[in-house]
Amino acid sequence: MKLEHALYMLRHGETAWNLARRMQGTRNSVLTERGRAQAQAMGRTLGAELAREPGPTVFLRSPLGRARETSLIIGRELGLDPGEWRDDRRLAELSYGAWEGFSWSEIEIDHPNALADWRADPHGFCPPGGETHFELRRRSAAVLADIVASRSRTVVIGHGVSGAVLRGLNLGLDAKAMFVLEKPQDAFFRLTAGREERIDCEICR
Repeated sequence: MKLEHALYMLRHGETAWNLARRMQGTRNSVLTERGRAQAQAMGRTLGAELAREPGPTVFLRSPLGRARETSLIIGRELGLDPGEWRDDRRLAELSYGAWEGFSWSEIEIDHPNALADWRADPHGFCPPGGETHFELRRRSAAVLADIVASRSRTVVIGHGVSGAVLRGLNLGLDAKAMFVLEKPQDAFFRLTAGREERIDCEICR
């Protein structure tokens, strides 16, 4: 399962809950002013990148609100019809179950070793009522297989953890290595078979 055409992986812009360091998961939080500026910068940079090799492109996004909001801003920079975006539920963020909406400091009042336990076993760890890394990896692998089978250049707007898992699958990483991959909101990644390139975006102030 190897990519024949470039896959661009973008994370949504900064949200109010990102700023407050709250777990979002399947719940939503609106983009901050900086988050909207990040999305605009990603759109400009992606537009220049795609223009280097003009051709058909498939545009996919997570259906969660913050990814949709980011995609529409990026789409405006690209001159893209909003209807060209395709929602794919498999691109949604990892579900944190009962922890969604809480910060790590709040979570660790009742679960003092939660973050350490997750780092120690990211593959099997599961927040109460949430989703395991194994489950996320399975749906991410299915998305990647479909992208490979499409034989088309693809742009994906997703999330921090789910995006890192999809990138990690392409790189052949295990769960612990995927866990520590960077998850920027002012840069994105160009994936080719077994490799990725970070592309930084300049935010206009």
